[in-house]
Amino acid sequence: MSSRPVLAILFDLDGTLVHTRIDFLRMKQVILDFVSGAGLDPEPYRPRDILSIISNAAPHTADPDAFLRQAEAALVEIEIAACEGAVEADGAVETLSWLRDRDIRVGIVTRNCPQAAARVFEHFAFPHEVLLTRADTPRVKPDPLHLRLALERLGAAAEQAAMVGDHRMDVEAGKAAGMHTVGVLTPERPEDYFREVEPDLVIRSLPELRTWISP
Repeated sequence: MSSRPVLAILFDLDGTLVHTRIDFLRMKQVILDFVSGAGLDPEPYRPRDILSIISNAAPHTADPDAFLRQAEAALVEIEIAACEGAVEADGAVETLSWLRDRDIRVGIVTRNCPQAAARVFEHFAFPHEVLLTRADTPRVKPDPLHLRLALERLGAAAEQAAMVGDHRMDVEAGKAAGMHTVGVLTPERPEDYFREVEPDLVIRSLPELRTWISP
């Protein structure tokens, strides 16, 4: 074990363990259209992430509960459709199995809906002890609560755990939770993608974690 004693690792799902066909730009536009349809100006919400748009716009609509239900239904439909043709990230199952063989606990924390996660797990046997989708936490990444709830269920302390993800918000959440952080640099992203958030490690494929954990 290295000078970073890691007893548990949390992984993002989409983009980290599996690659789906999800079109985030289209998804965001669908939600902005919902905002516009509810009589609100969508422009102030455009800089926000998709889930933040929904939660911040809902209280200002005529029927917040109906807006939330309709927006969530639209997201679920897009996410489930995107799971068709999904492919495993390079070495994902192998890496998670390697961690489990060394008694390193594995959790998956995703902003995806539970239906999409279930569809992914029908095709890929990702070894893990804990899964928290957006339905399982009152606040999702980049809020650290999402990660803290997963660590609590794993019985792991933040200082002995790492967060691994392909998005800057994964690193932001991990740092806010007091964890080690690992950024997965996917091919379409520039070399300096994680520069602003400064993770402890940047990797291009999950098997690289082995050297970091056991140099």
